[in-house]
Amino acid sequence: MEMLSYISLTALIIAIILGFFRKTNVGIIAIGMTFLLGKYFGIKDKDIVKGFSSSLFLTMTGVSYLFGLLMTNNTLENLSAKIVSVTGKNKILLPIIMFLLGALLCAVGPGAIPTLAIMPIIAVPIAVASGYNPVMLAIIAQCGVMGARMSPLTPEAAVVMDLMSNQNLDTNMLPIFLCHFLTGLLISVFAFIYYKGWKLGKNIETIENKKIIFNKEQILSLIALLILIVSVIMFKVNVGLIAFTIGSILVLLGAGDEKKAISKIPWNVILLVLDVGILMNIVSLSGGITLMAEGMTNIMSAKTAPSIMAISASIMSFFSSGLGVVFPTLIPTSSIIADNLGIGTYAKELVAMVTVGGTFTGISPISTTGALIMSAVISDEQVKDKFPQNKLFLELVFWAFFTILLEIVLAYLGVYKLFF
Repeated sequence: MEMLSYISLTALIIAIILGFFRKTNVGIIAIGMTFLLGKYFGIKDKDIVKGFSSSLFLTMTGVSYLFGLLMTNNTLENLSAKIVSVTGKNKILLPIIMFLLGALLCAVGPGAIPTLAIMPIIAVPIAVASGYNPVMLAIIAQCGVMGARMSPLTPEAAVVMDLMSNQNLDTNMLPIFLCHFLTGLLISVFAFIYYKGWKLGKNIETIENKKIIFNKEQILSLIALLILIVSVIMFKVNVGLIAFTIGSILVLLGAGDEKKAISKIPWNVILLVLDVGILMNIVSLSGGITLMAEGMTNIMSAKTAPSIMAISASIMSFFSSGLGVVFPTLIPTSSIIADNLGIGTYAKELVAMVTVGGTFTGISPISTTGALIMSAVISDEQVKDKFPQNKLFLELVFWAFFTILLEIVLAYLGVYKLFF
């Protein structure tokens, strides 16, 4: 079993490296390696399959399906436009609106993955129209999304709660949510200062209150969204089950296109998360998590543990998915490390450092968030010449390293600890 722990950990590392360099889904590589490990070490197929989380699958597909319906019938687009339009000529409110809009759209259910794709598309044209730096407004909008990523309604929160529950940790997400929100807010403030957001450029047009009308299908969708939020928060209904139920009702009422909604489900991400989970189950059963935790404990103290966890997660997220690889790899070590260092009551803080570190470095241009910002800016005909691709690339690299530095300082000073 001890040999299996070393080999399974090595297999995980190899899967991550191969996925990065070969541009292949790490989850698919991971499940193939799990099968080979099982055959070599005599693990039964049924025991391997136990590592597949059916509840997590239901949550991720259900929420993605429902919000696919809301995106394809333009409910989310109209909702965003309505919220932004209320600023009228008070353009100084736009950065605040964009941050809160990103946070709201993420927090109510879809999570970061679809919302991160939406916000730069909204932010860049608004920045151009109002005279703001489009990179600044896109960063602020994305920080709002990442700041709300750990709302208990999101698929990401479902992954983290599942991982915490396996360690018998309290699954209340509020402290972790607050760590994310604070980090996103501070990065946004620094971005506003760095880009001198109070100095508006020449206006191309004035953003005014526009009459945005919701059609019958969109009104039904907004009611459905409200029912989802109330059901999950107040009545503790399984978010995957209620999402599928509401989605099917919307389709039957003619308020959504089922085929288009299914096409919006991020199957590659779901495969990544669930298949890596199967390999991680073997790593855990063989003692690999304990082995990893002991190795990390050797370079930590009670004071430096949160910072080192944040750095570790940040570095890993440069090369792999936070949700699919970083979270399931490092979160299971949190309670072991905390116990080894005599800070067991702060195990959840270490979990938060993993999620914060594994999220905000996504602003790097080699990660999804940063790539989406680059794409939105470069695709806009009115500003693309002002932001050369290489310069913008380095600019986003700077912001990625700045987020790591900010996390280290906040963790070392014990700011995050205040939420626990």
